Amino acid sequence: MRVYANKEEMMVELAGKSARDVVWSATPTPLLADGALDDAGLERLCSQHQRLGVSGLFLAGSCGEGPFLPNRQRAELVRKVRQLAGGTFHLAVQVSDTSPARVRENIAEAAESGADSVVIAAPWLVRFVNRDFARRFFLESLECACPVPKGIYVIAQPAETGMDCDFWREIAGHPQVAYLKDSSGSAEYRRAFVQVKARRPELALRTGCEFDVLSAMRDGYGGCLLGTAIFNGAMIARAIAALETGDEDAARAWQDRSNRLLYDLFRPDISAWMSGLKYALRAAGLFSTEFSHLAYPLADDDRRRIDAALQREREHIGLC
Repeated sequence: MRVYANKEEMMVELAGKSARDVVWSATPTPLLADGALDDAGLERLCSQHQRLGVSGLFLAGSCGEGPFLPNRQRAELVRKVRQLAGGTFHLAVQVSDTSPARVRENIAEAAESGADSVVIAAPWLVRFVNRDFARRFFLESLECACPVPKGIYVIAQPAETGMDCDFWREIAGHPQVAYLKDSSGSAEYRRAFVQVKARRPELALRTGCEFDVLSAMRDGYGGCLLGTAIFNGAMIARAIAALETGDEDAARAWQDRSNRLLYDLFRPDISAWMSGLKYALRAAGLFSTEFSHLAYPLADDDRRRIDAALQREREHIGLC
């Protein structure tokens, strides 16, 4: 693990690493059938991301089933990945919860466990949230003392919560926000965040929309943070590299190829999201089980389609 002279040094590096070829993975968490961490799966998870050239791991996010992990297990996850990976990856940890007080506790725990940065998403139980609570939730969480940089995870929320584009624009402009993951899929949100970055050049923008990374890159984003990068990280890196050289056809071809793989894993309506991903990870020999806390359906036809997709793309998803 690299030791930084101060937080400002790390924030400068975060901004510098937001070059367009950066792919971070909001990685799934390998679990045993009883819900315990799969240690062998963690080793293979780190090796897989190294093969694909991923430079950052986002632990305990939505794809990592973070809201379902006990605090002690989330801390154990961070410690074990840090021990396995050393300084190979930037380790970001999602710390969102139901109140600013709980978020502050999670921030302290994540930093102590070895996180390089922490990420705050919308509060759990979002259906009970209004704009005033949401502002206090983020501002009190962002303004607490913390030895590592903080990021935010942006995803469109129900209108009644008050967390609209103007709200996220305000939060992104806070001086304690080092980077954001934007999974809104909204051109309006992208424009807003690019405007914030014009005022705050140190802010790193990463898209979380794996099905359309290229639009964010064209709009000025510096990288991506994808819940599917454990499989499509190399494909998306190639799409971004082609975009950088002006080869729009190649960029689109790699994005389309990635999308075909993801639809095979999740179904076109994404109704087999976590179950399809966990099955694919077990079928590929990366995870020991398919265990997930989420009960997305999976049928035999899905398994056959996923098996065929993994075989078709072995060369490009790090399985050769």
